[in-house]
Amino acid sequence: TEAKLAEVVQERDTLLATVEGLEDRVRVLEDKLKEGEGKSAEDVVTEDERAVDRAGVYAGLSRAMLVSK
Repeated sequence: TEAKLAEVVQERDTLLATVEGLEDRVRVLEDKLKEGEGKSAEDVVTEDERAVDRAGVYAGLSRAMLVSK
C-alpha cells in the first residue's frame, strides 16, 4: 500500500545517505593512509596518540601484538 511504500522509500533514502557518508569517510581514511605511506610509525603518530602513549611503548607494535596484550 502507499503508506508502506512511503516507509520503504524513506528507509532507502536514509540508508543511501548513510552509505554516502561512509564512502566519504573511507575516502578520507584512504587519503590519510596514502599520506602515511613510506613514513615511519613515529612520523605518522598524531599529537593525541602521543598524549596517550607518551613513552612511545606501543607506537612500534603491530595490531596483532596490541590485541594479544
